[in-house]
Amino acid sequence: MAIERTAHPYIVRDSTLYGGEPIVEGTRTGVRHIILMFESGQDPEVIAVNQRLSLAQVYDAISYYYDNEEEIKHYIRNESWGN
Repeated sequence: MAIERTAHPYIVRDSTLYGGEPIVEGTRTGVRHIILMFESGQDPEVIAVNQRLSLAQVYDAISYYYDNEEEIKHYIRNESWGN
């Protein structure tokens, strides 16, 4: 299992999950999944409760998205779920 840290404290890449797509560390929750919920109108607080994440983790995923928008949009467009 290869975990790769990112510049964001709660976001990592795990080569065994979703083909290495960025996820919230210690979970199987992808940044893409959080962004889809956020863009559908869910408040970060609701996402945090529903996904059993801290608010800091949710906001870090949103921040990661804004720093890497094209990458995450690519995952969303291609629905590359990996494993």
